[in-house]
Amino acid sequence: MSETVIKLDNIDVFFDKGKEPDQIKAVKDVSLEVEKGDIYGVVGYSGAGKSTLVRVINLLQIPTNGTIEINGKIIFSKQDGKQATMLSTKELREERRGIGMIFQHFNLLEERTVIENVKFALRHSHLKEKEITDRAQELLDLVDLGERGDAYPTELSGGQQQRVAIARALANKPDILISDEATSALDPKNTTQILDLLAKLNKELGLTIVLITHEMDAVKKVANKVAVMSAGQIIERGSLLDIFTNSQSALTKELVGTEQNSQDALSILRQSQGSDAANTTVLKLTYEGNSTGDPIVTQLYAKFGVQTSIIYGNVELLRDTPVGTLYVVVTGDDESRQKAVEYLHTAGVQATEISLAEGSENNGLDYKCITKRS
Repeated sequence: MSETVIKLDNIDVFFDKGKEPDQIKAVKDVSLEVEKGDIYGVVGYSGAGKSTLVRVINLLQIPTNGTIEINGKIIFSKQDGKQATMLSTKELREERRGIGMIFQHFNLLEERTVIENVKFALRHSHLKEKEITDRAQELLDLVDLGERGDAYPTELSGGQQQRVAIARALANKPDILISDEATSALDPKNTTQILDLLAKLNKELGLTIVLITHEMDAVKKVANKVAVMSAGQIIERGSLLDIFTNSQSALTKELVGTEQNSQDALSILRQSQGSDAANTTVLKLTYEGNSTGDPIVTQLYAKFGVQTSIIYGNVELLRDTPVGTLYVVVTGDDESRQKAVEYLHTAGVQATEISLAEGSENNGLDYKCITKRS
């Protein structure tokens, strides 16, 4: 059974607007559970409330209402405007040692060397000086900067500086790491390297990571679960595969890119001759892993006598797992088409019927699930 390490219940974060009676509702009634070993992506556009929410986890931002539980221990609780219950300053400081945090801006001490920056995080530890130095060197080795300890931050690239920030965040051996837009200031190459490093730390150290980002490519590369935020609320959540292949909200579809894909396919399908014929079914097929290399669609004619025209296709990599999407027109009698759909189901393919009716929901695509992956 999975262990919950972060549990947020009904979190509100409201800010006063000076003399105005209204409040800025940055986070509104958000509940979230992160399990041990997750890389949990929280994604949304700027102003969605992502960073405010993540700062609640270690009480860098005190909620207006709600309950925060870390590793089974309630560190904050306030309901209905009543007096808040929270840890003492000393207790909170100890809890924060178990939660590392990295930011978009690296916040390194430029007048100190790389190894001194890492050692700085251990200044309140009970370790002796040699133990502190050894620990800092061990962390620099872990982030592939073992030979740059005597360099200064200004002598490093942006990606290298972020590695130093990660090493510093790991100094007190946390079991949770919060990444707040940590790759936003980096070029694509350094972004990939930092994400690869986070995946490595997740696997080798068992580190639970909360990844705050507006970049869906970052989520696709490393996250196993995703929550989408808008206007201070979580509007959709699920596994990485579900979010990318079965998005429900228009915003999520826009973020993952499926909205434009759907519109492109829809435009082509509406122009196709006979796409509304009685003996025709229009399907969106989603398949993953080894299935992406199988000639499943081309086998439908041989097996069931149905003709299949591929209108649009795409393959994405989700955590190094290929996931394909095809929009196809299947032509044949009712029984043959139904058998073809059932065959797709047994082959591990999700088949969704598409209505081409103008003005239907989802910007013209009315999805009716015929089969679901087992």
